[in-house]
Amino acid sequence: MVGALAALVAAAGFTGLLWQLLRQRRAGLAARARAERLSSFLLTLSRANRAVLRIEDEASLWREACQLCVQTGHAVLACVYLRDGTLARRGATAGPAAQVLENVPDPLDLATPEVQASYTARVLREGCRFVSNDYVLDPLAGRWRSEAVAQGVRAIAWIPLRRAGEVSAVLMLCADQAGFFDDELLKLLDELGDDLSFALDNIDARRAQQAAQQEIAAGRDRFSALFFGAPLPMAIVSIQERRILEVNEALCRLYGLDRAALLGSTTASHAYGMLPEDRERFYEVLAAEGRVSNLPARIRHTGGDVRDAILNAVRMPYLGQECFLVTSLELSPRRPV
Repeated sequence: MVGALAALVAAAGFTGLLWQLLRQRRAGLAARARAERLSSFLLTLSRANRAVLRIEDEASLWREACQLCVQTGHAVLACVYLRDGTLARRGATAGPAAQVLENVPDPLDLATPEVQASYTARVLREGCRFVSNDYVLDPLAGRWRSEAVAQGVRAIAWIPLRRAGEVSAVLMLCADQAGFFDDELLKLLDELGDDLSFALDNIDARRAQQAAQQEIAAGRDRFSALFFGAPLPMAIVSIQERRILEVNEALCRLYGLDRAALLGSTTASHAYGMLPEDRERFYEVLAAEGRVSNLPARIRHTGGDVRDAILNAVRMPYLGQECFLVTSLELSPRRPV
């Protein structure tokens, strides 16, 4: 009897030890799986950071983000929903469980009560991240839960994406394990959401810069057309060095000189042009008033004759220098002096 009891105690002890070992093994496997998930999403985050710098349009950004989450983050489904007024349009999808979305309307009407109660609509409306770590039993799951569960979806996270500070999209990630999205992984997903939001702002900034450059180029073209085609003699002169940076065809014709003979020279280096005393008066007025309006002056031509003229000038930046644009209108001719 005593021997049988001892055998039972020993068996119970062995069973307890075995159970403890099994628990430790399960815990080890769970920790390893968790470490692999974190490592995978760290890789996703790293690749997303590189994508931010090179992707120039939203469609490519959404495709790559979804593919990264599936390929390196082990999501069974990744999908981006984009806010479009009262609608939420699907921007991109990836993953083996994409069949889940076959019976889900695209776009979603955010004004309908059923969609308003969905996690996707709540993220767009409230700007908060939501997680369903046991989607099978989630009482807030929508009417498409059965399709998702049939495709192996057990947990879902919805990450808000912002543009200029406003929620404009949702990244939905589905996993095939309940409890997949733990706190550390969610921190990485929040970083991923921040990176994608930054990418959107970066795309907008590049577009604004390109638009500004195009407008500058268009303005430069318009200015060039007006400047070079103007019937009045015109020149652009640097204020500091009083050096001629540009002249139009009318001014070249006036003096009978090639453009190359004038560019780079100073206004006082020629025997022709404004008489010295009028030139100094011109610069005095420009310095005092910042512009010259209808200033009478005398212009000496290359042939030696002097004519009365009216000068106008405005300050302007040109080729990185502070300059002025001067125009002259000649009056009646005078005798040589």
